[in-house]
Amino acid sequence: MTTNLLGQPIGGYPAYTLSLQQKRQATLLYHWMSLDYLKGLLAMIDALIQGADVHLELAKRQGRDALIANPRWGVRDTSANWSTHVYPALEDFRKSVLKDIANRAVESYEFTGANQCGHMISEFSSMWMTPEEEAQFNRQWEAIYRYASQIDDAAGVGGTRDLDDFLMVVNWQENADRFPRLPKFRVRTDVEGISGKKPPRTGVYLAQDDPNATLQFAWTGNDDGVLGNAIVFNDVGQRLLAAVGRDDLWIDDAKLIPVAIQEMERNPNLDTGMNDLARVRAKPSRARNAMAFAAFTKRPCKWYFVEPVNGEFDDEAEVKAAPSPVSPARLRCEAGQPCPKAGFWSTPARAGSRQRFEAGQVMPEVGGDYGATIWQWDELQD
Repeated sequence: MTTNLLGQPIGGYPAYTLSLQQKRQATLLYHWMSLDYLKGLLAMIDALIQGADVHLELAKRQGRDALIANPRWGVRDTSANWSTHVYPALEDFRKSVLKDIANRAVESYEFTGANQCGHMISEFSSMWMTPEEEAQFNRQWEAIYRYASQIDDAAGVGGTRDLDDFLMVVNWQENADRFPRLPKFRVRTDVEGISGKKPPRTGVYLAQDDPNATLQFAWTGNDDGVLGNAIVFNDVGQRLLAAVGRDDLWIDDAKLIPVAIQEMERNPNLDTGMNDLARVRAKPSRARNAMAFAAFTKRPCKWYFVEPVNGEFDDEAEVKAAPSPVSPARLRCEAGQPCPKAGFWSTPARAGSRQRFEAGQVMPEVGGDYGATIWQWDELQD
């Protein structure tokens, strides 16, 4: 390859072909860190504040505080106390997002402030609300927190990144319907970064020496944008990858569970978080989280820049993908989001969850150990 006096390529650079998993990760990272996504967060916060205004005004007109205040607890449970402490936290959250939007012009990225706001919400009583008002507020806040967490997880802080392959696959399963066509990317092997240093350009980077390392987003506008250590499969993860296969890893429990149990039997001291062997045997679905805890390590590396090709799509990418457990044509909706179509829906997060929702109705969170609540359209609508 011919280079100029600065060592930069002349007339092109070596080609690098992205795997399907890398294309999906790049798609998610650019989506979460986009200005449009951040503006979407602002719109959700505005809607939450507007709803809180309505609840507070109604509580004032109905004189609820006079009924709630008492000698033992004072004004702890009143709307006035909530308004004094929580409402300013919501406004501060909104201001921080406005600041983040402005800072994108200089390629500066920050945490969203969702954690701080959530802490204030949890610290102060909302007993002044009716059960319906509280449920509505909580649904909106939970949706905002999940939405903002995608930015926070992708951003990291000071080069610390925690989005591993497991989390990226889970996120893709939940968001795949948003991307019927993957954007087209080119790998700029002439634009290199190194762990612990700010990148030469803002955007997504892939590890040069490991195609299974998780991609990262890094930026030039402030010191927190440095590239972190690569999150790669350790020996446990490599055996898991070989046994289950790249396309089925973290998706096919029938393949993953026996390998997970074998790994835990092989090494009784394997660090799997709270998911020890007895718990996995009692509830096999825990095997994914156990292996996700045990399968990774971090190390420094060199990186290549992954550049989106504006306005172009990679139409061949998803054609070659392994079939998803859920048909792409089947409607899905996250809890906290408006129902896209009237009819019967169910969620794998709870047995017997099938129920009817009207279009625009906010889909509820059901809780439990399954994770995020994803509602699925029931093909039998009778």
